[in-house]
Amino acid sequence: MKNTFSIIIFFIFIISNAQKKPIPQKPLVPSLSKDYKPACGGSEVNFKKIDNWYNEKYTDNKKSYYNFKKAKSLKSVLQQYELKNDILFHNKNRVDSLMIFYRQNDNTDYLVYVVNGKTTGYTINANNNPRPSMYSVSYDKDGNINYNFIKYRTSLLNGNGILKNYYYSEWNGENQKFSNETLKEEGEVRNNFKFGEWKYYNKEGKIDSTKIYTLKDSVDVRFPHCIFNKKSLVIKAFFIKEKRSLQSLKRAIG
Repeated sequence: MKNTFSIIIFFIFIISNAQKKPIPQKPLVPSLSKDYKPACGGSEVNFKKIDNWYNEKYTDNKKSYYNFKKAKSLKSVLQQYELKNDILFHNKNRVDSLMIFYRQNDNTDYLVYVVNGKTTGYTINANNNPRPSMYSVSYDKDGNINYNFIKYRTSLLNGNGILKNYYYSEWNGENQKFSNETLKEEGEVRNNFKFGEWKYYNKEGKIDSTKIYTLKDSVDVRFPHCIFNKKSLVIKAFFIKEKRSLQSLKRAIG
């Protein structure tokens, strides 16, 4: 009788242990690459400051829901910020850690990440699509640029290669699908600048225009680099024009 009772107790013990749920393990927190020093300790970057920028050329502050009161136009950004050797400065001081909320137009926002003065990339929110967004651009320590679209991926090794940009998809809430991405522009990039013939397409996939870039009038494909490099080109062109005018005046005077 005792043997039978012991066997029953043994089986109850086995079944009870088998039905116990495993103890959940603490999830591993991904650590930041050693190449980037965390801004505020821990294993993730906590941005010390946030700034808001907007492109006054393509944003309607009378119709948009965006709050412009605390935001800086690109004109103001150029007065307060500068870029030296790919390092961002604010009022002559090197930026430590900064997240920039940038409104490109009424349908497109960028979340730009700056760590130790260098832009590490940005996330793109477009067309009121579900978030988190699948559109992003990232820069690594070797100078490589990676463009992530929903369907396509494009990489520029050391800032060189063929770049293809696409129109952002639009989310259809009824069928729960994204529209197809269509080619927007394509061309060669040399040292982060557009070079040679570039083709620009409309949303129907037809060539809308072409433009030939040289190293003298090119455009930086990176953001926010393109803002500051464009400024340098404009200032340079202004002084060249003024210098030529002065030389012409001297020749006229004799």
